Amino acid sequence: MKPTLKWIARILGGLVVVLLIAGFTMFMIGGSNAGKTYELPDVVLNVSDDSSSVAHGAHLANTLGCTDCHAEDLSGQELFDAPPFRVVAPNLTPAGLGGQRTDAQLEHTIRHGVAGDGTSVIIMPSAAFHGLADEDVSALISYIRSVSPIENNPGTTEIKLMGKLLSVGPFDPGFEVNLDASPTAKPEAGITSEYGAYLFGTVCHYCHGENGQGMEVPPIPESPPAPSLAAAGNWPLDQFISTIRTGVTPAGRQIDNDFMPFEVFGQMTDAELAALHAYAATF
Repeated sequence: MKPTLKWIARILGGLVVVLLIAGFTMFMIGGSNAGKTYELPDVVLNVSDDSSSVAHGAHLANTLGCTDCHAEDLSGQELFDAPPFRVVAPNLTPAGLGGQRTDAQLEHTIRHGVAGDGTSVIIMPSAAFHGLADEDVSALISYIRSVSPIENNPGTTEIKLMGKLLSVGPFDPGFEVNLDASPTAKPEAGITSEYGAYLFGTVCHYCHGENGQGMEVPPIPESPPAPSLAAAGNWPLDQFISTIRTGVTPAGRQIDNDFMPFEVFGQMTDAELAALHAYAATF
């Protein structure tokens, strides 16, 4: 072999070794990031089988999207399986996590994004629910405890090789984790901007920003920027409610339910939507 070709072969061989070492290092670091654990104090909740608490919890499960991801009967399902991740919404009935997790563990997952083993939930939008007050998260857990046990094992969320490599840089496995304390109380329910602000802070802020100013939505692949809601606050109340319920704006534009799940939020009561409208009018 000519000297030049030998040098090229050596250089290429060296590059292969470097790439293998870099890939292994990224895999190890990414796996460590994905396996990071978090500690949270246990919050005392009022979880009960009281019919009003269970009914309120059922309403929250529908309007927060729990039944959208975990299936209508909460028995769980696979959401998608792609090269980076296999994402599963687990069985929440008493035959699944609802019977395997303590109230504190469920609260850690719902409001803080921390799974029962202390790791991040990865995909579940817990950051959206961090603002739920104790009363509401208690009702939600009360409902989970009350549903019929269903034997279904959809598997578990899995971070694959590509996901672990991405966890070194562009993807943060802990992006849903929020270790700050959640609110212990909420404003009195009513058609007020104060109660609307509370409702907004339990889910809407996740995409539209803390003050409804709109924002990019990096956790959701291919999602368009979520718009400011200032204009919506100026719509007549009936048009605001109609938009949330049907997904059609006053200008006749059809909202994409994949990115703005109006079919979920449209299950809120007229009074809740009126409160949201009152808050949007303050933007």
